[in-house]
Amino acid sequence: MKRKKTPKKAAMPDFDFKEFTPEEDRIYTEAVTKYREAIAAGKTLKQAYESAAITDTALEKMIQADFLKIMIAERHFNQKQPLETIAKDLGVSMDLVKDTYGRMLQEIGVSAANQFGREFGTLNPDAPKTND
Repeated sequence: MKRKKTPKKAAMPDFDFKEFTPEEDRIYTEAVTKYREAIAAGKTLKQAYESAAITDTALEKMIQADFLKIMIAERHFNQKQPLETIAKDLGVSMDLVKDTYGRMLQEIGVSAANQFGREFGTLNPDAPKTND
């Protein structure tokens, strides 16, 4: 009889949350506003993304990823819409919505753990205790 392998515990991924310059913040705000207007007009997510021209491709990808998270948060958590409905309404695959949803939950978990660590320190009993 073979022993079942116990899955290795996955390490929590690192996330780098970007600090925007004032110009990047302006671009971000304008793009999200245009995306929202396009979605409100019945456009797909791809069409919404085409409504704002952003020359910095890295910033554009970040804004687009954030916007999908915003849509999922507003529609799924606030309006209680099923993920399937969100995917259909936005004209994207269910896999993309599920993957983005999963990443959102990971980011929330990491942020909460980091905040807890800043406020209360480590839960590791073997960690050195400092009082400075």
